[in-house]
Amino acid sequence: RNEVFHMHHSETAMLRYLHRLQSRDLSLANSMIPLGSCTMKLNSTVEMMPITWPQFSNIHPFQPSNQVQGYKELITSLEKDLCSITGFDGISLQPNSGAQGEYTGLRVIRSYLESKGENHRNVCLIPVSAHGTNPASAAMAGLKVVPVNCLQDGSLDLVDLKNKAEQHSKELAAVMITYPSTYGLFEPGIQHAIDIVHSFGGQVYLDGANMNAQVGLTSPGDLGAD
Repeated sequence: RNEVFHMHHSETAMLRYLHRLQSRDLSLANSMIPLGSCTMKLNSTVEMMPITWPQFSNIHPFQPSNQVQGYKELITSLEKDLCSITGFDGISLQPNSGAQGEYTGLRVIRSYLESKGENHRNVCLIPVSAHGTNPASAAMAGLKVVPVNCLQDGSLDLVDLKNKAEQHSKELAAVMITYPSTYGLFEPGIQHAIDIVHSFGGQVYLDGANMNAQVGLTSPGDLGAD
C-alpha cells in the first residue's frame, strides 16, 4: 500500500494546499489572458444564470414538438444569426466546443470529397502557428497532417503553402487556417492562401478561435472559406 493512504492532515492544511495549487494558475482574477476569443474568458453570472432555470433547462430530448416551440424559435434564430455573421449558407449546432467544431468541419469536408469520388484525399495542411487542437482534430478525422511554415513576422509562408499544396495535390483534402492567427495577425495573404488550396482541389477550414476579431470587418464566407 502506498504511504499516502496512511497520512493524515488537518482541514486547514488541505485548504492551504489547494490554495497553493490555485495560485500557480494564470487567470482573469490576476492577469490578462491573451487568447483571442477562446474559451478562457469570463462569462458573467447574469448570462450563466438562465441555463440553470428549471423552466428552461433539462428539456427531454424526446419532448413532443408542440411543447418545445420556444426552443425551436431560439435555435432557428441562432442559426439565422450565425449564417449572417459567418456568410455561410448553413450552420450545424451539433458540436459543443471549438475542438468538436473542428472535427465536425473536417468530417463534413471528408464526406463532401467522398461524395465526389475523391475519398483518396487525406492530407490536411496546417500552419505551425496553429493551436494544438487543429492537428489533433485532423488526426481524429483520419487525415495526414502536413505542417506549413510561417515567416519571421509570424504570417503564413505562402511560398511554402503553395509548394506543399502542389506536392500533395492529388491527396490534398483541406487546410486549417486560424484568422486572425494565434499570433494575433490578420494574415495579409489570406485570400491568396485560400485560392492556392482551392486551385489544388482542397477545401478551406477557417478556424473560429479568434472569430470575434473578424466581426464587422469580414467573414469566412466573404474570404471564400468553405
